[in-house]
Amino acid sequence: MSPDLIERLAVRLMDGNAQLSAHKARTWIELMASDIESSYAKAGYGMMDEEQVSQMIMRWIDAYGNRLDEFVASNPRIRELLGKDGMLH
Repeated sequence: MSPDLIERLAVRLMDGNAQLSAHKARTWIELMASDIESSYAKAGYGMMDEEQVSQMIMRWIDAYGNRLDEFVASNPRIRELLGKDGMLH
């Protein structure tokens, strides 16, 4: 994903979750993009284009933006990347 798109998505995420710093929001966007891309590829569909990934991330932001802890609880891969305490390292 382009840095500009990551930044725009991070701003959208911060709009829905004032507790996130810009750094944490960008990290969340990168983690979500990685999760989407790897899941899609593992399913045998190849690579998603940037627009598809950004649309999926926007859906996740809308669904979980102010409740990221619920997203972490439902996504073992993200939970593993964030650690046991759910905090970004």
